[in-house]
Amino acid sequence: MMDCKKIKKDLVAFLYGELREDERELMKAHLDACPDCRKELQHMKEVIKGADSLQEDIEKAMASVDWEELPSRITEAVFEKEAPLPREPWLAGISRFLFQPKLKPVYAALLIGVLLGSIITIMVLRAPLPRETQAGEFFVSQDFLERVELEMARRDTLNYLEESQYLLLDFIQSPSEKSAEFWQSEFASRKARGLLAKKKYISPQLDKFKMAKAKAICDQIEYLFYELVQISAQLSEEEVSKIQNMIEEKKLLLKIKLLKKELEQSEV
Repeated sequence: MMDCKKIKKDLVAFLYGELREDERELMKAHLDACPDCRKELQHMKEVIKGADSLQEDIEKAMASVDWEELPSRITEAVFEKEAPLPREPWLAGISRFLFQPKLKPVYAALLIGVLLGSIITIMVLRAPLPRETQAGEFFVSQDFLERVELEMARRDTLNYLEESQYLLLDFIQSPSEKSAEFWQSEFASRKARGLLAKKKYISPQLDKFKMAKAKAICDQIEYLFYELVQISAQLSEEEVSKIQNMIEEKKLLLKIKLLKKELEQSEV
């Protein structure tokens, strides 16, 4: 005897005649004896009948569709536009916006601004034009020019003394056997010749402003550089040593230092 669970599982196959003959006979015997399974069978028949009926309706509906015309109808439905609503004339819309009650204070302020601007413009136009003033001549006193020249002379002299001091220090501090080579070097020779040229430039300034002390010391430096540049190739170690001692004995470096300090303090 078959149980109800297996019977209910095979009801669909029984209705569609998919069971073997022996299984079918067993199914009938069970259905005759079991009211629950008969009820389930009846319910299954109604479901299948409804499904078959629905399938028939679907087939009829599908048969009534014109498949060749359907794409064009879908396209027309998608791109179909609604009729545009009647638009209000643009002039009427602008007028309604401009004449809103809340804009009245704005118009009043604009009107007042225009009136004030007009009044100010009229006042400006009626005012007399300023007279053209003749530019005065630029005048520089002779005393001012002399002070400028004196300051330039002071600075040029300071620069000359400072460069000379450094060059003489290098000469004195170098050993006697290498001092001649020092003046024969391109650096020392070029530097000394540059200082000789600068001395010729500042000499007239020193004479003009009666800077006697500065001129005397600068003359000593000039003479020393001139001699060293001229005879440096023939200098012996003994002669170099004598020149170094002479510079120290005359305290030339000390004089340069003191003169520099004096010129720095006498800034114009």
